[in-house]
Amino acid sequence: MGSLKRCDVHGETTGVLGVGENIAEIIFEKRKKRKRKRKKEQMKKSLKKELTFQNKEKENPADALALAKKEITSQNKEKEKLADALALAKKELILQSEKKEDLIDELVIVKKEKAARIDALALAKKELVLQSEKKEDLIDELVIVKKEKAARVDALALAKKELVLQSEKKEDLIDELVIIKKEKAARVDALALAKKELVLQSEKKEELIEELVIVKKEKAARVDALALAIKELILQSEKKEDLIDELVIVKKEKAASADKLALAMKELAFQKEIEGYRSKMESVALELALLIDSANAPIFGIDSKGLVNEWNQTSEKITGFTKDEVLGNDLVQTYITADYRESVKKILDDALKGKETANYEFPLFAKDGERVMVLLNSSTRRSVDGKINGVLGVGQDITELVSYRNELELKVNQRTLKLNEALKKEKELNELKSRFVSIASHEFRSPLSAINFAAGSMKKYWTRMESIIIEKKLTKIEDQVSYMISLLDDVLLVGQAEAGKMRNRPLTLNLEKFINEIIEEVYHSSKKSHKIKLIDSEQLKRTDLFIDEKLGRTIFINLLSNAIKFSPDADKVIVELSSEKDHTVISVIDYGLGVPESEVEKIFMPFTRGENVDSIQGTGLGLSIVKEALVAMGGKIIVNSTLSIGTTFIVKIPKKTTIKLLS
Repeated sequence: MGSLKRCDVHGETTGVLGVGENIAEIIFEKRKKRKRKRKKEQMKKSLKKELTFQNKEKENPADALALAKKEITSQNKEKEKLADALALAKKELILQSEKKEDLIDELVIVKKEKAARIDALALAKKELVLQSEKKEDLIDELVIVKKEKAARVDALALAKKELVLQSEKKEDLIDELVIIKKEKAARVDALALAKKELVLQSEKKEELIEELVIVKKEKAARVDALALAIKELILQSEKKEDLIDELVIVKKEKAASADKLALAMKELAFQKEIEGYRSKMESVALELALLIDSANAPIFGIDSKGLVNEWNQTSEKITGFTKDEVLGNDLVQTYITADYRESVKKILDDALKGKETANYEFPLFAKDGERVMVLLNSSTRRSVDGKINGVLGVGQDITELVSYRNELELKVNQRTLKLNEALKKEKELNELKSRFVSIASHEFRSPLSAINFAAGSMKKYWTRMESIIIEKKLTKIEDQVSYMISLLDDVLLVGQAEAGKMRNRPLTLNLEKFINEIIEEVYHSSKKSHKIKLIDSEQLKRTDLFIDEKLGRTIFINLLSNAIKFSPDADKVIVELSSEKDHTVISVIDYGLGVPESEVEKIFMPFTRGENVDSIQGTGLGLSIVKEALVAMGGKIIVNSTLSIGTTFIVKIPKKTTIKLLS
């Protein structure tokens, strides 16, 4: 802080003035300088007149004498004037000394105010310390929130583990399905081996038949030879050859007969063996046919034209069609669903070309119209000469397995969807809590600081404060408490809305009285900063409004307060009444900042505020409460906004008749 010199009437330094004394001393010095300047100018004028007079006196003594007398008279008058001026100056000095004393008193008051400001500064420092302590408390709360978040993350990890476990169970089920398929493949392989054995046996049978034909041909040749021998014997007997020769011939014939008898015996034994082998083959074929017919898997066969020629009991059981009903019908066109006909036909055509297929899923039509899922293995059927003459299909009814698999996949998908929704809600809840902590901390800090400061000032200067100042500070405290209560009420309303506890209890109210009371209340609470004009071109004031009074007041007080708050450069807000078939329409129109197009969809979310209103006090709860209240009463709200021009909120409230029809 600087200082000035203290001077007396003659300009001599008498001391040093502090900052509080500078102003009075400077004013006093300026006045003295102006007086000295005037006196010097008067002295100069009087000297000029005297010199002029002396010059004239020298030129004309008589005139000079007369002039001298006049001059003396004028000087005497001037002396009298100077005496009067001196008296006035003395009075002025007395007044200035009195003013100086007043300035000194004012300086004392200023020093006291300075001391009061120092005390206030100390109080503010204490408040800062208190706020830092509160900040630490908030940090501790934030740590707790983070711990809760970590706990939720752990819960999420557990949920993910559960998903992994479910996926592992799903893999186990898939492994079981693979094992079943392998077992099925093993059965199919066994069946293929049985078919090959049958083919081999049929081939052996054909070889035996061929050998039998050869034996028969040899036997016929021997019979022919025997006939020739007989003819020769007859010829020899006719020629009456030697008896010895005849005897030899007889012996030979006897030996030939013995050989023939032995050969016939061998042929008889061979035929018996063939008959035994044939009976065995027929028994094996019968057993194989019985096995196919009674197998626990659906088995069907088609010929080269695709017509059914084999249909076992299991096929009858799963489809409901008997063997007699299906034999001779086209398998693909009659019993395969339209969406699979092309692919199944290709598989059967490939089998008819010698290309077999394993583990192919396709649906069969059942007699009751249901679809039966079959896991198919197709194999080629061949004739005795090795030519392809059809296809044998061995299947497995996997309808229940497919249903279980689909059900399991659906459950997994539903569970995943629920978990994703839970995670999304958890994320939204965390974001909502973060926004709430941030906004609530900011919104509560300002009124609490104001209350603390006002209460501290009253406590410290209570005895020296005037009653008007005390009343102002108490009013300020009440205003801040009311603001905090309204903020808490808004938070509670949002909580009720999210919990589905917001109740709508509509009553029949007079529209004019209802809307005018709200307009008057908002007009006075906003300190009459904006005029609120009511437009009723359809003369609806005297009509009734069917609405929950508490929710209705919340809706329109919020909308009107926002309209005033977010139009700081405007001086009016419009409320317009209109009517539709099923709704009473109340529009609130302002000429303020407007809402950016990208943020229109977000403004009804809790704790959401536009980027262009960050500098204006608010929590971002008002429009959220408005939306939830209208949802509770079955109403609607529409927003039309242009940035920097204004916003219109159109509220549609259902009429009583509409609500009765809906209920």
